Amino acid sequence: MSLVIRCSKLARPMVCAGYSFLQLDEAEGGPAAKEGTACGEYLQHLLEGTPIPAQASNGIYFDDDMKFHTTPIAQDIINRATDKVLCETRIDWQTRSGIMIKGQYDAAFVDQRGYLCIEDLKYGWGIVEARENWQLLGYAIGEVIRRGKAFSHISIKIHQPRPHHEDGPSREWLLTYEELLGYKEKIDARMDALAAGERSLTTSSACKYCEGAAEACPAFSRLFYRALEVSTEFHQDSLSDAEVSNQLDHVKRALEVIKIKGDSLTELAISRIKGGKIIPNYVQSKKYGNRVWKGGITAESLRVMTGKCVMEATFMSPAKAEKLGIPRALVSQLTDKKFLGIKLEKKDSTEIGNAIFGTANPNGGK
Repeated sequence: MSLVIRCSKLARPMVCAGYSFLQLDEAEGGPAAKEGTACGEYLQHLLEGTPIPAQASNGIYFDDDMKFHTTPIAQDIINRATDKVLCETRIDWQTRSGIMIKGQYDAAFVDQRGYLCIEDLKYGWGIVEARENWQLLGYAIGEVIRRGKAFSHISIKIHQPRPHHEDGPSREWLLTYEELLGYKEKIDARMDALAAGERSLTTSSACKYCEGAAEACPAFSRLFYRALEVSTEFHQDSLSDAEVSNQLDHVKRALEVIKIKGDSLTELAISRIKGGKIIPNYVQSKKYGNRVWKGGITAESLRVMTGKCVMEATFMSPAKAEKLGIPRALVSQLTDKKFLGIKLEKKDSTEIGNAIFGTANPNGGK
C-alpha cells in the first residue's frame, strides 16, 4: 500500500481510521507554527555546536525570549547525553502492512542510565503530554530500528518551557522495551486495518487538530449540527441536581464542538481568500502583536544612536525565577495568587465524596 503517515500526524489515524482518506489540502503553518520551527532550529544549533545566524531558515528571528527558554534545555540535554546528540535524523520505518511511518525527531541520545532518549521541544502554548504521545512513539520505534539495538528502557520527554504545567516544563515518560513493542503492535494493527479498507470516522477531542473539521469530515459535520440543536433543547424549569450535571456535560461538549468548527472554518476561509476566492461578507486583514525591536537592535546600540538609556529593571515573574533554578518550594513560600473568583470544574463524584467524608477503609472506619 502506498499510504505514508508522518509521525507528527500519527495520532490522528490512531484515533480516527478515516482521517488518512479525507481529501485534505496541506495547511499552511501560521505564525505560531513558524515560531516553533525556528525554535527547533535554534535548539539544533545549540546541540550541534554550529554557528547561530540571526534568524531561522523561515525568516523568524532568534529573539531573546526564544534564547532564554531554549538554552537551558540544550544544556540539560548535553549534560545527560553520553554519546553524540543526534538532531533531525530521519527514522522512516515500514509497518507489516507496507504503510510507511516517516519523521525526524528533535533530539535522540543515550543517557547515563543507558536509556535511549527521544526528546521533543514544543514552543507553543497548548499543553502537550509525553505519555502515550504517538508522535514520539513513532520516533522511538524508528530510532530503535535504525540503531538495531534493544534498550532496556526508552525515555520519551517533552520540553515545553512557556505554558504552566503542574509537572514542570519538562515531562518524561519511561517505558520498557517490551512496552515499546506493545505500542508498535498497536500501530501495526491499526495500519493493518487501514490497509484492509477500514475507513470509519471517529469524533473526539482530537478533532480540534484536524484539518477536516471545516468541511471534509461528514462525521464532524453531523456532530456540529447536533451541537447546535443541543443549545435549544434544554429547559431550566425545576431541574434536578442530576439533570443540571447532565445538561452541563452536553452544553460544554456542544460549545467545544462549535469552537472547533469556528476555528477550522476561519482557517479555511483565510486559505481560500489567499487563493483568490471571494467569501461573501468576509475579507482577510493583517493582525499584529505589540511592537518589538528588530533583530540585532540592542539597548546599547540604541543608546549610542540616541543618547537615551532604554534599559529598565523589572522584577522577574515567579515562573521565570523557577526556570533560573530558584527552588519551587521557596518560590511557593514567597508568592501569592490573586483570587479571581469561583469557577466550575468537572470532577469525579467519588473523589469529591472522599475529600469531604474521607476514604472508607476495609474495616469500615475512616
